[in-house]
Amino acid sequence: MRVSALEEYTVRHVLEYRGKPMLQHSVTENDTIEDTLALMNRYNIVSVPVFGSSSVSGSSDGAFVDILSVYDLRDYIVNSP
Repeated sequence: MRVSALEEYTVRHVLEYRGKPMLQHSVTENDTIEDTLALMNRYNIVSVPVFGSSSVSGSSDGAFVDILSVYDLRDYIVNSP
């Protein structure tokens, strides 16, 4: 596909081409950074959904919390005190 042709397409085209996503990998709020990075590396993925854990205050067990990307992890590792 030529770059000039990209202006004709939308994100909807990409979603239709990709098909329905399947949730194959996820993490919880209690998973370690090391384990999360290992999972992402093993399956060559750049983001994972995070689900709550009953041992974390303020979250309901199994509830969706957020999407965590490898870039979020990198920024935390580099910039954390």
